[in-house]
Amino acid sequence: MALRLVSVRSSPRETLARESLARESLAGETIESASHAGTNRENKPGMLIRFAPWIFVLLWSTGYIGMKAAAPFAEPMTFLSLRFLLVVAILLLSLPVLRIPMLHWRDAARAAFIGAFLHGIYLGGIMYAIKHGMPAGVAALVISLQPIVTAVCSGALLGIRINGWHWAGLSIGILGAGLVLSPRLDLGGAALPVETLVAACVGLAAITFATLYQKASASHLDLRASLLPQYAGAALITGLYALAFESRVVVWNMQLGLALAWLVVGLSIGAISLLLLLLRENAAWRISTLFYLIPPVTAVIAWLLFDEQLAWIQLFGMAVVMTAVIVVRPVSRPQTE
Repeated sequence: MALRLVSVRSSPRETLARESLARESLAGETIESASHAGTNRENKPGMLIRFAPWIFVLLWSTGYIGMKAAAPFAEPMTFLSLRFLLVVAILLLSLPVLRIPMLHWRDAARAAFIGAFLHGIYLGGIMYAIKHGMPAGVAALVISLQPIVTAVCSGALLGIRINGWHWAGLSIGILGAGLVLSPRLDLGGAALPVETLVAACVGLAAITFATLYQKASASHLDLRASLLPQYAGAALITGLYALAFESRVVVWNMQLGLALAWLVVGLSIGAISLLLLLLRENAAWRISTLFYLIPPVTAVIAWLLFDEQLAWIQLFGMAVVMTAVIVVRPVSRPQTE
């Protein structure tokens, strides 16, 4: 008995219907896949922005630690000159890749002027203070007064209204700083040299002036494009000081090399990149509300790495200063992020 194979042919209408269903199914899977991919892409920046402020605070705190680690082996301005020159070299090499726009020469000169104070004199004063005995946590605390000093000076220089909270914050901050410094200021034995405190205050004045000048005359500058002339200006001012007043002797070893590499990559590149990311994502408020954590974080790291000891009155004074910063810069979360 022979078997006959019978082929069943579909009508044109049925064939078109099946093809239409197949196309719709494929389109649905494609849209769903794209939707999941888009969700994943959206979640990744969200997670980064969520943790970026905390990473920024940690990185910024280690800047004082890095300077303390390098201080025994190089003079302040000599070391900072090396750091800034390396940053300038990295930025120059990255220009073709990042496609950062170049500033007009007048704006570049203005950015270099800001960088001389914001990076050169500020960090030079702090590293001098650390090299000559000031604990890293105390140095970070002195600089944490910058928002208070800037807010008060803004009234006279920029015409910004100053209220009672600003004056209260300034008074509380000065009181807290006095508590922190009091155990180290021995009037008889000069446990902490006066020039060390002066150097830290010079650094505070430099970063305050740079901030005010930035607000008054350079707020229109592109932040990314400003980095290269800023670090070039910082390298110029620190290099001239090193040539005039320092021996420029560097004792190269593993500790100095690691400190230099960390300050160049982790701080000057990493922390600044995070700052630009936060500003781009309209999350600068996160830094302002977390900035008061830098002194205690620095103090803890310095205690772990260098066994820096702070008395209870100094810890209490640190809490007083952080309270003052919160008083002057109250938390104001934006409506939308």
